[in-house]
Amino acid sequence: MKAIFFICFIIIFKFCCSLNIKSTKESIVYQYGIDEDYYSKWSFALTGMELEFNCVNSSVVRTCSIPMDELTAKKLHGPTSSCLYMVRYNFNICYPIIPEKTPTPIIEPEFRPPTKGGNVLIQGYYLVIGAFSFTIYPSEILSIISEIDSVNSDATNITVLYKGGCGPRSLIWKNGNNYTFNHASPSIQSLSVNDSLVLINGDNFCNVKEMVDIFMDEIKVEKQSIELVDHEIIKLNFNQQYCKSVEIKIVSGGLVSNVFKKEFKPNPIKINTVPSDIGGIIKIEGQRLSSSIKSTPLVKIGNYSCIVISSTINTIECNIKPVPKGSILKDLIVSISIDGIKNDNKLLFSFDTPFISDILITQGIIKINGNCLGTNSSTQIYIDDVLQTNITINVNEKQTILLFQPSIQIKKSKLYLKNEIKSNEVILDSSFYGKFSESYISVDGQLVNYTLYNINQVNYNKIPIIKFLNNITISGIDIKNSTEYSTHTYSFQIPNGCGRKEFFISIGDQGFRSELYYGTPKIRNCSIGINQMIVCNGNFESYVGLYNDDEIQINFSNEFFKKPSSFDKNSFSFPSNIQNNITEIFLQVCNELSEIYIVDSILEPLKNSTNNNNNNNNNNNNNNNNNNNNNNNNNNNNNTSQFDSTTNEKQIYNETYESSDNSFYTSSNHKNYNDNINSAIWKING
Repeated sequence: MKAIFFICFIIIFKFCCSLNIKSTKESIVYQYGIDEDYYSKWSFALTGMELEFNCVNSSVVRTCSIPMDELTAKKLHGPTSSCLYMVRYNFNICYPIIPEKTPTPIIEPEFRPPTKGGNVLIQGYYLVIGAFSFTIYPSEILSIISEIDSVNSDATNITVLYKGGCGPRSLIWKNGNNYTFNHASPSIQSLSVNDSLVLINGDNFCNVKEMVDIFMDEIKVEKQSIELVDHEIIKLNFNQQYCKSVEIKIVSGGLVSNVFKKEFKPNPIKINTVPSDIGGIIKIEGQRLSSSIKSTPLVKIGNYSCIVISSTINTIECNIKPVPKGSILKDLIVSISIDGIKNDNKLLFSFDTPFISDILITQGIIKINGNCLGTNSSTQIYIDDVLQTNITINVNEKQTILLFQPSIQIKKSKLYLKNEIKSNEVILDSSFYGKFSESYISVDGQLVNYTLYNINQVNYNKIPIIKFLNNITISGIDIKNSTEYSTHTYSFQIPNGCGRKEFFISIGDQGFRSELYYGTPKIRNCSIGINQMIVCNGNFESYVGLYNDDEIQINFSNEFFKKPSSFDKNSFSFPSNIQNNITEIFLQVCNELSEIYIVDSILEPLKNSTNNNNNNNNNNNNNNNNNNNNNNNNNNNNNTSQFDSTTNEKQIYNETYESSDNSFYTSSNHKNYNDNINSAIWKING
């Protein structure tokens, strides 16, 4: 019977009383029609709090209010009953308060929960009158986990269990009131970089990628670069190529984070070595080794300056001078500064440590590229930990290239050098190799035969392919000169070119790297021409185009002529220089040096002519001397000034190493020039 009456009461109260409710931190105010039923009292049984409404009537409106303060607001929780004065029946009826008729909650300060959720605090007034939970639109229930059933509970500080989220959301009360809130703003606390993976740590990043935007210097990072978004960490692939300071911010659910400044520092990873008594070019490899504004990096090796020659995003090349004897040579810290930003990783450098960077096998000769490779007499080569004794070693002056012909058949072996210090170990595999039929290729290109050795049986019927570094590929043609396919010869149409060209040759699943050498012209003879010009003759027809492309220089008397006075298919000419006693002429073609032509005798007519002029000036009053000088001059002028290289050329090679089908050549006369030319002093002839 009681329940039925209560239901009737709710129905009557809902439909007969059109309430206008206004709640502030100072009061709760209800307005009714003058003939409508109205609240007269609220009772909170748990806290013993009773609030009586003070009603003021006008002709049409009844205004009932309760004054409010913080102490009172703290006690407005627990089971609540409301007394409704029934105007028509002139009596009060008291039953549990109807949630739909409770005051509008006031949340203060602003509710900004973390995106990851958890136990969060809601502060304000009238939060739990007749309520034991909240709803976040559309259906998530916020359970109240505060002890609101205790006498000492505080109804102005309510802890709820929040599951977390992103962007704006709304709290919904049963009386239809709602409170729209957003989450705490994202905060970047730290940022680390590992290669191209950027890790951002902080708070309130959300966990929905679609609601997160990342900006680097106001440029939005593409969504596909974001690998992970969680509330406290973001992972993204971002390749900052240049060394620079970058401003990062995050926009999550419409909220903007703090601006975090990150220096993307130079990251040197690898460094070669050079001889301490020679110095040389140090190559540093790594990341962000260049400036976006093209400024020059500053490099120090320990306390020694290394003057930068070039820099890219991945490499720096710098020149270090020889260091004084007795200096510290080991474990020197590499320091790089770009636009004031310095590396903080610890890369160490040591002088005089032999390092093998690359190996090529060409015409059966092993070419080792590296640094601090020693000298002809000091360097030892070990293959499978066995010292190679019956070999001849040739090392260039800068100790960056070493050539030798192995005395044993090498299949797949471990190789290293010793020059007081042991080098790194590399794997040398010459089980599959090849040789050209010609020791060099014409610069016009030509058809040559190439023999491959130790071809696997599964590759007998495959077509060999040569691929150059510029991606030009050439397919071989079986010349069918043998039915033995483990060692077989193919022809290749090599394109025109100059200098040395590295290539990769493969047949089926076998392959190796090698290089070929384009020939250089030979000077046949030289003579004195008009106006003391030196004229050299030979067959230069194939080299005119290279001359026009600035690929040819002439060296005479230790002076380079990039543009001779003339250059055609039969000869070239250039002005003489008698200020230097060096008497060599050679051509540099695409960084390769031709054979040297010795020209001692050419200078004699020039010197005699100069001496004759001086004698004439000094002895104007001595006719006899003048006659003698004139006779001498005439005799000199009658002498031929043309010299054939086949009869007068001096021996230019200081060492020659013969093998069955190959020879090494190294000229001491080239030593002033070969340091600027990669492997220029080496030729492999058949």
